[in-house]
Amino acid sequence: MKATNSRQFSSVAARTLKVVGIILILSALLDCIVLSLPGETSDILNRGWQLAAATQIVDRGIIPLMGIALLLTGFWVDSSTGVSVERRNFWLDLRFWALLISSLLGLIYLLLVPIHLNNTRLELKDTLAQVDKEAGQAEGQLEAQIKSDQFKAQIEQLKNQRRSQISGLLEDEGKLQQALKSPEVPKELKTVLEKSKNDPKALDKFLEQQAQELPNQARNEIRTRKQQKEKELRTRSRNSSLQTGISSLLLAIGYITVGWTGLRSIGILRFGRRKA
Repeated sequence: MKATNSRQFSSVAARTLKVVGIILILSALLDCIVLSLPGETSDILNRGWQLAAATQIVDRGIIPLMGIALLLTGFWVDSSTGVSVERRNFWLDLRFWALLISSLLGLIYLLLVPIHLNNTRLELKDTLAQVDKEAGQAEGQLEAQIKSDQFKAQIEQLKNQRRSQISGLLEDEGKLQQALKSPEVPKELKTVLEKSKNDPKALDKFLEQQAQELPNQARNEIRTRKQQKEKELRTRSRNSSLQTGISSLLLAIGYITVGWTGLRSIGILRFGRRKA
């Protein structure tokens, strides 16, 4: 009685594993196909679409492998409990189709590795070129602005504002001493405040020097932003290449190992068969 119940339970377990495995395989494949469909036929040649599709396919790559493992486990449960597996044409055997799908997916993921790495490299190259172009345009606009009368007027206005602020400090001994002792005041400005007591021209020299440095500061800001953007893009590209590339390679190894080993075990592939 116990043996009969055990066999019935094993039969139910095997059937459940097969059904769940088939559902996982089909749903994952359908999910990958639907999510990777291009909006238009021309998008297939678009590098951005290829990168997004490869990432989505790799992200969901483990699900069909789990489904294949569950399906094969269901057949193993049948065989371990003494249920004979009916010998039939390979085309009617679920194991054959599961292993064939595994082999095909392995080849797909193997091909995705160089394709994705190359697309990532080209995308980074194009993006860096765009960043360089934008930085060049910003510098060109800055140079044109520097030569304009409006910019010169703004510089003079800024010089007058700073002259008024510093003159106010020089006229108030209390505020002057407070500024000289404050850690927030730049050392260069403290030096000017001290020199201005005896040399009134020191303030004019300081303001003129600052005015001359403003264009260089603006240029440096543009170049700094450019370098930061390039660094971010390189880091993002490297992470994408490593994450998607390595994951795709591991999936390829897993699928090919399962598929080819399984096909060999059921007699489809005959690698290294010895002659009698």
